[in-house]
Amino acid sequence: MHLHQVLTGAVNPGDNCYSVGSVRDVPFTAYGSGCDIVILASDFECVQIIPGAKHGNIQVSCVECSNQHGRIAASYGNAVCIFEPLGINSHKRNCQLKCQWLKTGQFFLSSVTYNLAWDPQDNRLLTATDSIQLWAPPGGDILEEEEEIDNKIPPVLNDWNCIWQCKTAVSVHLMEWSPDGEYFATAGKDDCLLKVWYPMTGWKSSIIPQDHHEVKRRQASTQFSFVYLAHPRTVTGFSWRKTSKYMPRLDKCVR
Repeated sequence: MHLHQVLTGAVNPGDNCYSVGSVRDVPFTAYGSGCDIVILASDFECVQIIPGAKHGNIQVSCVECSNQHGRIAASYGNAVCIFEPLGINSHKRNCQLKCQWLKTGQFFLSSVTYNLAWDPQDNRLLTATDSIQLWAPPGGDILEEEEEIDNKIPPVLNDWNCIWQCKTAVSVHLMEWSPDGEYFATAGKDDCLLKVWYPMTGWKSSIIPQDHHEVKRRQASTQFSFVYLAHPRTVTGFSWRKTSKYMPRLDKCVR
């Protein structure tokens, strides 16, 4: 087998320092390399490197990409920065991914995060430290699927808002949303109990289009509770059954 390509900059250690996302169904890969974030196209061509010098030269501890609008969330210590593909990279003429990721938001946690997870609609971000927190952008910054990426004016940097949080008995190390964004599941390190979290603020699906005031009202009253799923041994990983977003909400399964 011949050498295909050499990628400079090793991926930081840990299972959460790399992620795959997409912009308009065009996939990309992002990973933390030291203090930088490297973004690769589907053919592993380097599209962009986000330098860590702008974020205090702190090693990237976690990277999470969204699958609709191409948002990237990255943690630098206890700071989480949000990057969005708002610009156009004119130097990549032969690449499908001609985006330029720009920093559009940030927020700070009480300690270093262990995990990040975008909801399927890319409008909410879960963070895990010694507690679980759900973050949302300022109301006017929520992206709609039909919005165009080209010719956007970069928004003013705004801090995101914590709309829900819950202290956990042990630190969360595994976390994933259900395919429709209604539920999410978590597990701690060396934990035999899987928690499945469900919303207590009504069963209105998050995939139903809502106006701006309805989104703000729901965010202001967001509450979750959970049920336990016992496992005979330590939970080392889990996944949700892949279903269409048009399937009924209760048709979900976690494995």
